[in-house]
Amino acid sequence: MKQRRTNTSMSKSIGNALASKKKVSKNQVVFFDYRDERKLKRFINDQGKIIPRRITGLSAKEQNLLTHSVKWARFLSIIPYVADEYK
Repeated sequence: MKQRRTNTSMSKSIGNALASKKKVSKNQVVFFDYRDERKLKRFINDQGKIIPRRITGLSAKEQNLLTHSVKWARFLSIIPYVADEYK
């Protein structure tokens, strides 16, 4: 059988996402502002992709709000579509 190789850059980006994982209490209202660059960059990996819901720990509604905010911020060129190293 072939041994499965693990991509170190992939595991590194998931590790960063898990480190930035923040559980939200049920009473707290989650709001993602498209102008808040620092908050949105926490949910984007080093390639510029949006981190999936299973890693971020957000609900489906919160992930949907996050996705729309990131896409709108990209459209307004507040955050880049792709990282500089992949251009």
